[in-house]
Amino acid sequence: MKKFLVAILLAAVAGAAKAQPAQQPSGEMATSDAVNMEKLKNALTQKRRELYAQGMSDLSPEQLQTFWGVYAVFEKEKDANMAARMKLVKEYFDKFPTLSDADIMRMMQDAATLQEEGSRLRMKFFMVLSNKLNARAGARFALIDDYLTTIWRLSILDNLPIASAAKN
Repeated sequence: MKKFLVAILLAAVAGAAKAQPAQQPSGEMATSDAVNMEKLKNALTQKRRELYAQGMSDLSPEQLQTFWGVYAVFEKEKDANMAARMKLVKEYFDKFPTLSDADIMRMMQDAATLQEEGSRLRMKFFMVLSNKLNARAGARFALIDDYLTTIWRLSILDNLPIASAAKN
């Protein structure tokens, strides 16, 4: 299951990242890009839920009900963080050839802030689940989230153009 999940995540992220953006004079995302991003979001959401279902399969029906209730709140907050990350990645891809030092400085700071927010979010819901269920269930949740976030980040990093040496 994990190998399948990794393959799907990598293919989805790489495909969305390498998609050629249509030029929009207003600066808005092209319709095809929006559709690709929506497909990516849906695929990631579905696979994320499947992995959580697998990881939490030993919980009682009552505990599962509690877990999924907490997870629904987590997912909304996680999706907001992921949307901000995807927007930043898209901006980087779209503007890579013309990024100034100031752009790169801002993007790196934004990326670090989003990563910190993701870690805080994981710990917040680890604590919620630890209190509502137990520390083991909370830890499984946190480890699954860390695993998925790491796969996602590595697949993005693997496809990013790397900032070249200083312009002459």
